[in-house]
Amino acid sequence: MKRIDSINARPDVNGTGKKGFHDNADLAGQDATYLSPDWLNAIQEELANLLERNGKVLDPNNNAQLYDLLATEEGLLALSAAVEDRLQQLKQQQETSDDALQTQLYDAIESLQQQISNLSNGLASLYPKVILAGVIKPGQTWEIKKPAGSNISFLDTRYAVQITPEGGHEAWSISRQDAKIDVNVWNRSGTNRIGYSGNINWSVVQTEGLTSSAGNGDYVYTGTPVVFPILAGESKSFLLIGAGGGGGSSRYEDLVANSNPPVLKGIDGEATYLSIDGTNIIFTAGGGKAGAGGVDGGNGQYINGVAGDGGQWSISGEYTSATRTNGQGGNATSANHTGAATDSNGRGAGGNGADGYLIATQGFGGGAGEGSRISIIYTNNTANTQYARLYIGQAGKGEQSLLTTDEAGNIVTPANYIAGTNGSNGFARVSSAV
Repeated sequence: MKRIDSINARPDVNGTGKKGFHDNADLAGQDATYLSPDWLNAIQEELANLLERNGKVLDPNNNAQLYDLLATEEGLLALSAAVEDRLQQLKQQQETSDDALQTQLYDAIESLQQQISNLSNGLASLYPKVILAGVIKPGQTWEIKKPAGSNISFLDTRYAVQITPEGGHEAWSISRQDAKIDVNVWNRSGTNRIGYSGNINWSVVQTEGLTSSAGNGDYVYTGTPVVFPILAGESKSFLLIGAGGGGGSSRYEDLVANSNPPVLKGIDGEATYLSIDGTNIIFTAGGGKAGAGGVDGGNGQYINGVAGDGGQWSISGEYTSATRTNGQGGNATSANHTGAATDSNGRGAGGNGADGYLIATQGFGGGAGEGSRISIIYTNNTANTQYARLYIGQAGKGEQSLLTTDEAGNIVTPANYIAGTNGSNGFARVSSAV
């Protein structure tokens, strides 16, 4: 196909760069556009090709051949099919392009998410880090509360507390509890303490992350529970030993005047226990019981003390395996009134009963029982971190009710009296279990 290109074809008559026909009446001395043989031949062959390339022989006597070709159902269907094929090609190209673009977007999003995750994990593994901070203003309660829904425990020593009062000469103290920290601040003037009314800046700093080694180690009595995490799927091994009871004393009592004197006993040893917050799980190694005191009334009259029983274990909730032993009772014979002590390191042993104050084998105090023992493995089968709460039992004191204190604060033991011996504190060992 070609446009007319004779010498007087009108430039740009059909648009920029598109020559065409014109009468050129507006141009002086210019004839109308001539028809050229080249252009007429081009038009002829364009039309003839429509017929011949569709298998039609040119018929000089039929001036409707082109109409018949284009207007027949076969031709229309062919044209429609060609148009449909082209539309399908364009659609497929668009879908392919869309799929490629979608894949690129997915790849870019996944890469961005991975980078964000890497950054988050990197930041999460950096310690120490401030996890809580705030200001206690005058008139507010002096305490730091755990956020609602948080599973941290302020008894967990991995959370360090920093207190900074505004001023230059203060003293302060903190007292940890599970869900809060009590704060006390004073101004100081010499050795005197006076009230404080300024702001108190505070922060809670996590010193290390939750790892499988958290909580591992040996524990002795401190008077405060220890809290540590057990990760999802993690197993921990616990050795728990209850505290021993206190031994019985020996004293003089006139048994003629009072044949049934009060029975003086030592203090029972406390249990060592482990519990899992938010569950009914608790493993308890009971403390040993105290020994009762003996009495010597003179003239061959005496009452020997009574030995304390051994501690009893108890288990509530799930566990993987366990070995448990109740504590042995103390001794209460003239030849032996010592406390029970089967642990080679003396952990959880009962206190010894006192020798008779006048004759060692008469009117002696009873030996105390030892704490029980549990060796147990616990596995956190939940999908969340759990917190274990471990308390070590305090030893029971020997029977010491008749001891007094002088003005200087010195302990005074009255005549004709021997106090019982204190028991030994409990013990615990925590380690990761395979």
